[in-house]
Amino acid sequence: MDVLEEFLRHFGLAGDGPPRRVLGETTAAFARLPYENVTKILKHAACGTPEKARRAPEEVLADHKAWGTGGTCFSLTATLLCLVRALGWRAAPILADRPYGPDTHCALVVWIDGVPHLVDPGYLIFDPLPLEPGGDREFTRGRGRLDLSPDGAGGRIGLATIRGGTRTHRLTYKTAPVDRAQFHRAWDASFGWEMMRYPLLVRAAESGHVYVRGSMLQITRGEATERTRVPEREWVERVAAEFRMAPALLARALSILAEREADHGTAAGR
Repeated sequence: MDVLEEFLRHFGLAGDGPPRRVLGETTAAFARLPYENVTKILKHAACGTPEKARRAPEEVLADHKAWGTGGTCFSLTATLLCLVRALGWRAAPILADRPYGPDTHCALVVWIDGVPHLVDPGYLIFDPLPLEPGGDREFTRGRGRLDLSPDGAGGRIGLATIRGGTRTHRLTYKTAPVDRAQFHRAWDASFGWEMMRYPLLVRAAESGHVYVRGSMLQITRGEATERTRVPEREWVERVAAEFRMAPALLARALSILAEREADHGTAAGR
């Protein structure tokens, strides 16, 4: 069974009907896969090299079915790209710059009626947003208000969030598609990022999202945000419940991170 067929079967989608509707149903279902670096930490620890630790679409879907997992922006984008192309749409990956470095994020562009549209599973943007030339454009999505605006020359588009009247720049998309080699180079580099030193998880929720970074749990609903520090002894159970993920995977990832921290401390003290 191919990836698209298995995906549609798992989420109970017919996969037929008007193409635009089927695309929307597919991306909406894909929103149930959380952003999480737990599987990335586990796979890298098991394989040892970024090239071997990349998770293919078949693996991402199988892991979600078995454990409730998802992936980080690269594995999620690669998986959704596979599904969208299998539906017959023209689509391509793009890279983005965050404040901490170039090519530190990715997304995909889907051409709908000849117009490029942005879909960014790593940033919980599942309803395609048009990337037409022009000035600032605001969109309301489950994660709140988003602003897309030109950011310099060369087809660069900035993404900002707007909360309580405050506009915060998040990243800059480079809308020129990249090839497989460029995408893989950025993906491989991501295994050395600082975010691989602590658990990081985000999932879409009704009117907002649930976010975990280390011990901090943040739940956003509309304009309201609740932040909680989760005690270490409760972390696995609490996060497993919030993300509907297998506790054993979370516990193993914490163990790997603790071992790495201990090894780093030992090396630094020599």
